[in-house]
Amino acid sequence: MSFEDVYKAARAGDADAQVAMGYLFFKGDGVVQDRREAARWFGLAADQGNAEALCNLGHMRAHGTGMSLNLEKAMDLYRRSAELGYPRAMFNLGFMYTDVEGVEQDWAEGYRWYSMAAEHGNLMAVYRVAVMDEEGRGVPVDLKKAAEGYGLCLEHGYAKGGYRLAMMHLNGNGFPANPDKAARILVKAADAGSEDAMCMLGRMSLSGEGMVKSQRNAEKWLRMAVARGSDEAAEILSSLKK
Repeated sequence: MSFEDVYKAARAGDADAQVAMGYLFFKGDGVVQDRREAARWFGLAADQGNAEALCNLGHMRAHGTGMSLNLEKAMDLYRRSAELGYPRAMFNLGFMYTDVEGVEQDWAEGYRWYSMAAEHGNLMAVYRVAVMDEEGRGVPVDLKKAAEGYGLCLEHGYAKGGYRLAMMHLNGNGFPANPDKAARILVKAADAGSEDAMCMLGRMSLSGEGMVKSQRNAEKWLRMAVARGSDEAAEILSSLKK
C-alpha cells in the first residue's frame, strides 16, 4: 500500500493503519521523523484496544521517547497489551520487573511474565526463563528445565542458549562434566553467532580440553570472536603474540 492509502485508512479509523503510520513517523521512513506524531498515531490505535500499539506506547513511555518518561504508565500500558495476548508486551513487562532501575525488583513476577511470553513462542523469554531456572531467581533451581530451555533456544538459532547449555555440560552443572559434548554444543552455538562460544572454543583449543590442542585452531576461533566484538578474545590473542 502507498503512503496515501495507509494515511487514508488511518484517518478513517483503521487501527492497523494507525499503527503503520506510527511506525513511519517513529522511524522517519518516508516522512520526517517525529516521535510525538508517532505516539499520536499509536495512541489512536491503542484507544481502540490494539495490543501492538499499547506495547509501543509502553516502550515510548519507558524510554521517554516522544513522550515524557513514566515507568508506572509504561508498565500499565505493557500490562494492558499483555493481557490482550501480545507476547512482546509480556516480555517487556517481565524485563521491567527484573532489570529496570526505578521499578521495584520482583523476580517472581518477572518470571511469571517471561513464562507467559515463552509459552507464546518468544525465544528471548525462553532464554530468560532458562537462566532464572538455572540460577534460582524467582523460582527454585531447576537445572533440567533450564537445559531444556537452552536447548530449545539453540534449536531455533538463539545462540546465547547454546552457550549456556554448553557451559552446563563443561562445568558439570546438572550433568556429569563432559568437555567433548560441551565442545560440540559450542560449535553449534558459534555457528549461530555466539562470540562467547567462539571465545570458549579458542580457549579449549589452547588447553586441549574437549578438543585437539591447537594454537592455530584457537586463533581461528578467537579471531572470529574478535570480529563479533569480544574483548576477552582480543586479550587472549594479544597475549599469544607476546
